[in-house]
Amino acid sequence: MTLASGGRLVLKPQPAGGIVPATKEFDGIHGGSLDYAQTAFAYWKDKFPAAALFTFTVAGLSPVEQMLYHLQGGGKELAQKMVQDYNVILVPGWIGSAEIFLSTTKPLKSVADIKGLKIRTAGDDGVLFSRMGAAVVSMASGEVYEAMKRGVIDSFQLSSPAVDYSMAMHEVAKYIYISPVRQPSEYHAWLFNKNVWNNKLTNDLRALIEDEALAEAWRYYALITKMDTEALEKYKAYGCVVAPIPKDIEDEMVKQAETFYKEEAAKNPLFNEIYTSITTFQKKMREGFPRL
Repeated sequence: MTLASGGRLVLKPQPAGGIVPATKEFDGIHGGSLDYAQTAFAYWKDKFPAAALFTFTVAGLSPVEQMLYHLQGGGKELAQKMVQDYNVILVPGWIGSAEIFLSTTKPLKSVADIKGLKIRTAGDDGVLFSRMGAAVVSMASGEVYEAMKRGVIDSFQLSSPAVDYSMAMHEVAKYIYISPVRQPSEYHAWLFNKNVWNNKLTNDLRALIEDEALAEAWRYYALITKMDTEALEKYKAYGCVVAPIPKDIEDEMVKQAETFYKEEAAKNPLFNEIYTSITTFQKKMREGFPRL
């Protein structure tokens, strides 16, 4: 960004929790403690019941479909509508590859094995795991390793194989169950303080940020898919068991998701509008481009 702007724009990233508590970046942007941030919509559920839909939906949009939805399918506009009462501007961010379905210290052979698991997760799948009998907690990504090591939790959903491996999660989880169903993709937006965006950035710098963010999204997606493939081999070499999640667990997750989304849509008009938008877009895309 500095190079592209000729030195006029310098972004100084900070680690999670460096300025505001991890997962509270939205609050930091709204209150003015942060000028910009990147984070998952799922962490905003305390304010918006529909927020997690923009991060992913179970059996939902693929990474490419996810980006197209936010660029041309109405996702960007609906997300901004959701946060319209806050001092937050959303800029289309980046897409991540399918996440590991579940990493755990215990082997999973059927849906019955989900009962009693202590699972860390951060999206609507937490409700689904709970309905399948698990004890679900939410915590910042940086806390997962120690929580697994100490036995506070015995399973977790975190990110894609490469990201999890980079955080040494292979040291604390014996079984790595993969599937594109629980979280087919991940989408993070860039958040800017509205005053900073509207009053401190010129039109050309705003356009530059949007263009560079889009370019980086595709660069990152190409890189992470390559790294994910390599990471799975590293897991195996370390001694982890890498396997598809049992089909009945996958099917139960989809079944619970359909019920949950319908329940939430009936209670919340905005949730219904967003969920209908996503599922309609997915249906239309797959009718014309089933392998996208």
